[in-house]
Formats: sequence, structure tokens, C-alpha cells
Amino acid sequence: MTQENSLAIRCTACKLLRAIFAAWLLGLLAACGVSPQKVTVPVVSAVDLPRFMGPWYVIGVIPTFIEKDIYNAVESYALAADGTIKTTFTFNKGAFDGPAKRMEPKGFVIPGTNNAIWGMQFIWPVKAEYVISHVDANYTETIIARSARDYVWIMARTPTIDDARYAELVKKVADMGYDVSKLVKVPQRASAPTAAPAASAAPAASPPLPSPERVAEILASVPAVKPAELKARLAQGGARPVVLDVRRAEEFAAGHVDGAINAAHNAVLASPATAVGAAKDAEIIVYCASGRRASMAIEALRDAGYSNLKHLEGDYTAWAATP
Repeated sequence: MTQENSLAIRCTACKLLRAIFAAWLLGLLAACGVSPQKVTVPVVSAVDLPRFMGPWYVIGVIPTFIEKDIYNAVESYALAADGTIKTTFTFNKGAFDGPAKRMEPKGFVIPGTNNAIWGMQFIWPVKAEYVISHVDANYTETIIARSARDYVWIMARTPTIDDARYAELVKKVADMGYDVSKLVKVPQRASAPTAAPAASAAPAASPPLPSPERVAEILASVPAVKPAELKARLAQGGARPVVLDVRRAEEFAAGHVDGAINAAHNAVLASPATAVGAAKDAEIIVYCASGRRASMAIEALRDAGYSNLKHLEGDYTAWAATP
């Protein structure tokens, strides 16, 4: 083959690649927008955005290629000052102790949808359709769907839910027109999953529980909220505080404050913003079983810049005993 022929072939190949890339880019740009008018899956009437923030365990999924063979998957949301949703997706690949992975896409709430339809951006400028098709009254379970009925996510505030409830959620997915034979249940540890550490960061050891005197000192430094007062506020509706349960997942599953989000105190100490998923000036009411873990979480949140922290007086024991 002559040098001229070789150059001509390479030039033709380059032109073909450019044409393919141009066609791909045009298709990509055409899909950049998320149009509420084109959504064909169910959409909840409205989403209380602050209540929706925080960590969600992925219970079942029709997976994207990234999500195949994942363990301990958690999607966490935090409302940014500009109105976008900072999203952190963590999981272990292939096993409970497999390589820890972390992704940080950005969510954009579509105006005029009562916060129920988002665009989720992994790479600029593409925003994938993200529809909140179901969320219960206490914000403890949700289904995220897509009009293409290609992917779906069943998520909860706890690592596991009972089989009967999971079956009901799967039926909701089937009723949307999905092929639920493709649905995969995500293995979850009973405790919080391993998040991917930042580069060059060494895992921090959990500090010992503080002394009773130190617990009392920390809790006295923030306002106390009586259980009866909180129950009355939650019953009235309107703007709600972030109620943060820092006990273990199995304790939370056995009983918790209505609408609370669960982030074990170790998770709060490791990454306060990811665990809480709320603005730094949000009202956050923290509780555990006896006050010790709550005091540690309060101190960590305060050090991270959270300025409106409160403690549920008597913690969950008092809540459960209050009519």
C-alpha cells in the first residue's frame, strides 16, 4: 500500500469518526432537557423537598450498567443554596466488602412540577429524567421512575424493609408498565454501608463514647424539644424540622419518630453533610436512645457549620412513652 493510499484511508476514517461523534452529540443535546409534558409514569402531586433530602437505601433496582452487582447502595441528597440537589451515590462493587465506589451527580428540580420531577446530570449537558412516582406520607419509602421504563429505583430510609411491603412496592412498579422480572434486590448490610473515601484520606476510627458529664454539657448547649411539643408540630403539618435518628438501623426499624431520617452516629461523624442532607441553617432535631450518640452527632454537626441544632428531650425512650 502506498503512503498516499494509507493517508487517504486514515483521513476517511477520521471523517467517519467525526460524523459519528457529531451525530452522537446532536442526539445528546436533543435529550438534554426534561419535559414534564412528556412524562408518562405516575408523578406524586407534590414533594416536600427538605423532607426528601438525606440518605436513601436502594432496596430494589432495574439497574443501569453502573449498578449491576452492587451492594450497600445509598443515594443521599442535599439541597444546595442555588436550589440544585447535591447527590452522592455510594456502593460496594461485587460484594459487601468489595471496592467502594462514589458518584456525585447533580439534580435539578424542574419548575412547575411541585418538586416531583428532576433532571439528574452525571455529565454536562445531559439531564436524565428522574420522576418521583411514589413517596409515603412519612417519607420513609420512595419509587423513582422514568418514562422510558428502562430503570427504576425502590428506596427506603432503612437498609431493609419487610417482604410484604417490598412486594407492594414491586406491584406499584409493575402497575407503571415495567417488566419487573428485571428488578434486582440490592444486598444491604444492617448497618450503614461503606462509602468511598476521598482520595488520600485514611479511614477515621470511631471515637469512644463521651463521659456522662460531657454528654450533659453538649446537650445543655442546644435547645431541648419536648416529645409532646414535637408530636404537636408534626401533626399540624406545614414546615417541618429535620428529625435525625442517629441510632443503628435495626433500632430505627423497630420504632422511630414519624418522618425521621436514619443516619447512624458513626456516619454523621464521618460525613455530616452526606448523612444529614440539609442546609447548614436547617432546623435539625437529633435523638438516639439515651443522649450519648446524639451528643456526638450534635458536636460533629456543629463543627461542620450547622447552626440550628436541637435535641429531643429524653430521646426515643421519652418519645415512645409520650401519648
